[in-house]
Amino acid sequence: VSTQSTGVYLEEDPYLKDTPYKPLSSCQVSLLSCDTVSQAKAKIIDAMYRTVPDSLKPTHNDVDVEWKNGTPSSLRLVDMLHNTQDGWKQLETLGTLNVENQAVFECIPRQSPPPFMSQSGGAPSCNSLLREIENGRVWHLERDVDNEAEGGKGMTVPEVFLTRLSATKIPLQKFVDDLFNVIFTPNEGITSLPPCVKFIMDFLDGEAAKHQILDPETVHTWKNNALPLRFWISVIKSPDVVFDVRKNNNIDSCLSVIAQTFIDATQYEDMMIDKTSQSSRLLYCKEIPVYKQHVREFYGEVQSCRPVTEADIESAFSRHRTPTKLKRSSAVFEMFNYATRFSEEVCDSLNEKGFRDLAEQFADICDSTADSRLNV
Repeated sequence: VSTQSTGVYLEEDPYLKDTPYKPLSSCQVSLLSCDTVSQAKAKIIDAMYRTVPDSLKPTHNDVDVEWKNGTPSSLRLVDMLHNTQDGWKQLETLGTLNVENQAVFECIPRQSPPPFMSQSGGAPSCNSLLREIENGRVWHLERDVDNEAEGGKGMTVPEVFLTRLSATKIPLQKFVDDLFNVIFTPNEGITSLPPCVKFIMDFLDGEAAKHQILDPETVHTWKNNALPLRFWISVIKSPDVVFDVRKNNNIDSCLSVIAQTFIDATQYEDMMIDKTSQSSRLLYCKEIPVYKQHVREFYGEVQSCRPVTEADIESAFSRHRTPTKLKRSSAVFEMFNYATRFSEEVCDSLNEKGFRDLAEQFADICDSTADSRLNV
């Protein structure tokens, strides 16, 4: 497998014509000789559109790649099959297509149908290629002979890859450390502690004192479920929910390892590691004690910060208000639906706290709307 530094040039993109985002007009892209045409196009798109939000990027199905191979004509590359063996067909790669180092490609909007993908041509059409892939008789680098002979999944030993995972972890470790430092450093730079975090942490400490809960693990678990495991895990596992980025299967599996490390670091008890532990846990077994100390110090520093007032909360919310118009009636309607599901609990709580009039009013509203829905 070789790495090829390939020059890529891009025609004007019609999809970004009316947007402020512009892709690069040319760049160098590192490709592998074992890449299929679709994989190569995906890498080219990522490189040329790296300053463009993912929702505005084309996919590898939206563009064609022409190889400027030094002749007056250009060769447009598509996924094709070759090397038929026992009914199995192999996907063409840049290596089998003899794409040399320092090759020059040009990206153009897809022209449908390409002349060499017609049904009458020698190359398979797009539909026939899809049918071959659906039949499961297509392979990329190596046929799964064992799986084919046994008629089932072959045996895999995750520990075999632990050495390779450890080598891959080294260049990424700084970013993982920075992630934990940013999240669990309350008063440093951009991570200045939001008043709402201090408010909820003080509330949990107050509830523990009120109910005479002396077990520190219980309070620690409450705080974990209030912030790290409720908010940060979702951001780590699904960055595409917050940012306009694409999360493919490979990235998802990597983020799952980081998320599991994050979960282990927030646990109160020390984690037991043995030969039966998952490879992802073995990978970060040395760092987890350090991260656990960060979490405990974070909760201690938050507890020592000055209490927040209602004015602090209001000021924080005012800084984050946007001019976006919200449909208040819809929001009230959803809140009412949630409240009616727990109407008995709400009424009992109001009565216990001495708000009998509010409890009666709320019960009357629930009864009057039991058979009908509010018109929003």
